[in-house]
Amino acid sequence: MTAIVLAAGKSKRMGTPVPKVLLPIEGRPLLSYVLESARRAGVTRIIVVVGTQKEQVMAAFEQAGVEFAVQSGQRGTADAVLACRDRLGDDEECVVLCGDAPLIRPETIQRLFQARRAAGADVAVFTARLADPAAYGRVVRAGGDSIERIVEKRDATPDVLAIKEVNSGAYSFRWGKARPALERIQPSPVSGEYYLTDIVREVRADGGQVVAVLACDPNEMLGANTPDELVMIERGLAARRESSAG
Repeated sequence: MTAIVLAAGKSKRMGTPVPKVLLPIEGRPLLSYVLESARRAGVTRIIVVVGTQKEQVMAAFEQAGVEFAVQSGQRGTADAVLACRDRLGDDEECVVLCGDAPLIRPETIQRLFQARRAAGADVAVFTARLADPAAYGRVVRAGGDSIERIVEKRDATPDVLAIKEVNSGAYSFRWGKARPALERIQPSPVSGEYYLTDIVREVRADGGQVVAVLACDPNEMLGANTPDELVMIERGLAARRESSAG
């Protein structure tokens, strides 16, 4: 199993020149928690996708036993995954993780693999139901666990905005099935970026199936985009540690 960890994001809303994935919690960078969860889930190979601040991230994790793929420019999450294309074989089982979302559990990563295999699906998406979905992309189901599409907030109708289930940014797929779909994704007419959420539409257009894996704990999907979210993540890790100790 291979993990593709997206770590090319900047820290614009944090007000710091430090890459998001290097922001510290309890003396450790956020990215280290994601790598730990991946390894505990049984992942045997980790590719970290880095971008404009790549030197800092690569220097911090050069001894971490990971590979690095470089994304040229801020061209979106689908483009970030495609930065790994020359490193992956068609039969390789992959999971995509967000490098700034350290609360994801090893058991959840395993569920992503297992649910996709059990359903015979092409892609599995880690989702969560939130009381306030805010700016997250909404997950539109086609019935049962099957996902019809993921709709970004800015493109959503009022009916879709009322949906409480959202996309986390974590996915599971076999590379040979995902690659053709990723290569067909077109840039957003608004931002010019290539969004990984569009893999759902492309896979289904080919007759494939995409399934949702609903979070038991919605906090697992929390990413560090603002100082307040960083505090929430710190509290979540502390609560988890206390629970394990008890």
